[in-house]
Amino acid sequence: MVTMNFLQPSTASLSTIKVRKTIKNSGFVEGHGLHSGEKTRLIFHPAEEGTGIVFWRRNSPVSKLLIPAHPCHVMDTSLATTIGLDGEYIQTIEHLMFALFVLGITDIFLEMQGGREVPILDGSARDFVAILKSLEFHELESRLEAIQLQKPVMVTDGNRYIVALPSNEFKISYTVDYPHPLLRSQTVELIYEENLFQNKVASARTFGFLKDVEEMRRRGLALGGSLENALVFTPDGVLNEMRFDQEAVYHKILDLVGDLSLVGRPISAHILACRAGHALDVAFTKKLLGQLGQETLMEAYPVFGV
Repeated sequence: MVTMNFLQPSTASLSTIKVRKTIKNSGFVEGHGLHSGEKTRLIFHPAEEGTGIVFWRRNSPVSKLLIPAHPCHVMDTSLATTIGLDGEYIQTIEHLMFALFVLGITDIFLEMQGGREVPILDGSARDFVAILKSLEFHELESRLEAIQLQKPVMVTDGNRYIVALPSNEFKISYTVDYPHPLLRSQTVELIYEENLFQNKVASARTFGFLKDVEEMRRRGLALGGSLENALVFTPDGVLNEMRFDQEAVYHKILDLVGDLSLVGRPISAHILACRAGHALDVAFTKKLLGQLGQETLMEAYPVFGV
């Protein structure tokens, strides 16, 4: 993998400053993990200002272990984003992280009961957005300044890439090009807008190819996958109906935003991505934060000091 980056922080305008936010009430959602098939109850708890987004697994051997959602804790990116610490891990966090990002939630405790994988629910982030909205929000006093670029940032891996260009807004241009009649040379370009991302992008489901399902299950993966929570592409079509045109590309945007949210701050940039995937997403977030320096990391995570 080749990486290039040129990043300098700049003073943010008022439009790029966001208030920190938590939820007012606790709540939960239950479901099975996409890959493990394990049933898990995910409980949402309000958190104090500066806590960040923190996972806690109640029945962990290390019962008091807290795992902040941060690029430095990503331990695996094969098929999903997994974070871990001291032998404990939480798998497939990206759809939940997307929901937290588009709702502006910066401080929350996420308690896992049962399995180690965030429930897949309907394969999108739609249900996470709905349950979090139902818990209501509490705005905190401090603010988060967006990351702004003065020069491009790039990570590449063959013909796959993520490039971030300076911009006064958050904009994503995403291209997929797979050897499938419904997935060839498709590009979606979106300027960030809350309603668009909380509704349409959030409802785009994960997808896969029928030819890969048997192999994945042989490897102990996709045990919780079904036509209820994934788009499944056949050689020349799709087994279940798409919710809207280019749903697969929208889901790639969903995954990218979920992974980018690990930086813990808003981003003001034009992101161009092509077939990126979780490994490249996380490599990009690490490069981005690496250039900002330890002082910024401490500011974003003052309690845990990651």
